[in-house]
Amino acid sequence: MSTQRSGLVFDERFLAHDTGSESRVQMRSGFFDLTPEPHPSSAVITRRIKEFLDGSGLTAQMLPIAAREAIDEELLPYHTREYLAGIREHCYGGPKEGPWGSIDEETVLNPGSYEAARYAVGGALNAVATVLQGQVRNAYALLRPPGHHALRNQAYGFCIFNNAVLAAQYARKQFGIERIMIVDWDVHHGNGIQDAFYADPDVLFVSLHQQNWFPRLSGELEQVGCGAGVGTTVNIPLPPGTGDRGYQAAFEQIVLPIGLQFRPQLILVSAGQDASWLDPLAQMMMTMDGYRRISALLVQLAEEVCEGRLVMVQEGGYSAPYVPYCTVAAVEPLLGADLGIVDLYATAPELELCQSIFSDETQRALQTIRNWQRQWWKL
Repeated sequence: MSTQRSGLVFDERFLAHDTGSESRVQMRSGFFDLTPEPHPSSAVITRRIKEFLDGSGLTAQMLPIAAREAIDEELLPYHTREYLAGIREHCYGGPKEGPWGSIDEETVLNPGSYEAARYAVGGALNAVATVLQGQVRNAYALLRPPGHHALRNQAYGFCIFNNAVLAAQYARKQFGIERIMIVDWDVHHGNGIQDAFYADPDVLFVSLHQQNWFPRLSGELEQVGCGAGVGTTVNIPLPPGTGDRGYQAAFEQIVLPIGLQFRPQLILVSAGQDASWLDPLAQMMMTMDGYRRISALLVQLAEEVCEGRLVMVQEGGYSAPYVPYCTVAAVEPLLGADLGIVDLYATAPELELCQSIFSDETQRALQTIRNWQRQWWKL
C-alpha cells in the first residue's frame, strides 16, 4: 500500500502529439504569413503544467503512475477497428476522411499523434486501475491529446480517442464497477461522452459548459438521455461570465445533490481548465481559486459516496500562462494541500470581479436547470 494519497500520470510521449503553429492569413484572393503562433492546443501548455506540478512540490507528493500503450481491445468498447486504422494512416499522410470515419478541420495530427493518443488512453486506464486497486485514493492524469469530443469514428475538437469513455468502460469490464459518475467541467460540452452513454442508466454524465458554444446544438438542457438512460445525462449550460461563485453554486445546488442520490462507485472528471478568465476560447471568468473550490467539492463527494475513488483526466485549457495555475489548484484538493500559490494576476481588478460576480442571469439559469432536473432528481 502506497503512503501517497494521490497519483499522477504523465509521459513524455504525450508531447509527441505536435499540433504545430498557425501563421497563414487567407484572403479571398491569395494569402500572407505572420510570425507563427502555436496552435491553441499546444504541447507547450501540457509541459508547463508538468513543470508547475514539479516546481510546486506536488509531483513529489504523488505516486507516479506509468502510462502505457492501450491495446486495440481497450479502444474498441467505443471506437471502431476501421477508425483506429484510419487515424493511424492519416498520421502518416493518409486522408482525413473515408468509409472508416473522419477528422474535423480543427484537429491537427502528426506522425507522433497516434502513439501519443494510445498512450493517453493507457494512462487513463492505469490511473483507474491504481485507484480501484487501492494504491492511491485518487489520481490526476495529465494526458495529451484530450478526449471528450472524440466520437466513435470521428476525431473532433482537438480530440482523437475518448479517454474518459474508455476509462469508464475499463472500470466496468476489469473491476466490475456498476455505477460511474463522469463530471465534465471543460468549458466545451463533452459530446463524445454524452454520445457513448446516452442510453446507459449506469453512467451518470454531468456536464457544465458555456451555453450555445461548442459543439453547436450539443449540451442543451433538454438532452437528458434516451430509453433506460433518461435522466442520467445532466447538462448544465451556463451563461458567459458565470465566474467562481456561479460555478460553485452549480456544484452545490445541482452536481453534488445528484451525485449523492446516484451514489457512484467511481467518479471520473473531464478536467478542462478552459473556463478561466484568461482563456482565449471561452468567456466564463473562472479563476484558480474557483477551480480549487469545485475540485474540493468533488473530493468531498467522492469521500462520501465511493471511498474517495476519483480520477481526473486532462481535457482542454488554452491559456499558456494561466492553465498551469488552474490545474495545480485543481490538484491540490486531491492531496488535501494548499500550497499558498499566489495567483498570476493577484492584483488585477478583473480577478476580483471574476471571484465575486454572481449575476442575475447566472442565478436564473441555475434556477431553470434545477426546475428542469426535478423531473428526475430531488433538488
